[in-house]
Amino acid sequence: MQSLADSGVFWGLLIAGIIAVYMLPTIIGLIRGVDHLALVFVVNLLGAPTWVGWFAAMILAFGPRPLPSAPPLPPPQPYPWPPHDAAGDWVPGQQRGHR
Repeated sequence: MQSLADSGVFWGLLIAGIIAVYMLPTIIGLIRGVDHLALVFVVNLLGAPTWVGWFAAMILAFGPRPLPSAPPLPPPQPYPWPPHDAAGDWVPGQQRGHR
């Protein structure tokens, strides 16, 4: 057991594991792409030592994600015929071809 306690690899992995568990809400929020990731990070960083802050950061990490953007609208189609006749004299209320 003493050889394990003297091993640098053991202590490195133990510290890395503790940091990973400590920052787990931020990691989850980063993977999920949540809104307000900075808020999750700050709550996790400052509140995790109390454990209440860690659970609050975990709740925020599973919070809402941004909605996907809507596809752009197609360009408007031109009107099928001009609102005036070939001579250019448009008369309101009159259909095309009727004078």
